[in-house]
Amino acid sequence: MKAIIAGLLLLVCSAGVYGQRTIEEGARQNWMDRVYVGGGLGLNGGTDGFGNRFFYIGLMPIVGYMVTNQFSVGTGLTYQRYNYPDFNVTLTQYGASPFARYNFNQLFLYSEYMLLNTPTFDNAQRRTFNRMLVGAGFSQPIGARRGAINAMALYDVLYNQSERAFASPWVFRVFFSF
Repeated sequence: MKAIIAGLLLLVCSAGVYGQRTIEEGARQNWMDRVYVGGGLGLNGGTDGFGNRFFYIGLMPIVGYMVTNQFSVGTGLTYQRYNYPDFNVTLTQYGASPFARYNFNQLFLYSEYMLLNTPTFDNAQRRTFNRMLVGAGFSQPIGARRGAINAMALYDVLYNQSERAFASPWVFRVFFSF
């Protein structure tokens, strides 16, 4: 029973998989040695802040470039689908998120600018929202190779509660890297 509950908890939490590798400083490498790809999958459901039942699924692929072993830049794409069964409403969102990350051993600083296009709740029109996420994270290596579990806390410095586009300015992510 505990295994089932733990499995369900993993399913309802958003998790991303980001590829990250190290480059040998001073060694001659082509640009493809510095490129990494990854992505994430989100799955959630329950009741939102307004008491409405919902189901969510999201797909977030990324591509990054390691400028140095400590600093990388890249961009991610976002596709999210929300279903509100009580209202028979489905919302499809998509966007892009350029990012930058600077590593200090296991700690890292992270920033991301997100453009997210979504229909209004009544599906009458689409609207694009901006988010500027900044924060920090921790990376714990697992295994003998490149694997790690990462956690980060981000704050949206452009958050506007009156828009009701996002429930909170805080974003928490846990993801694996390989």
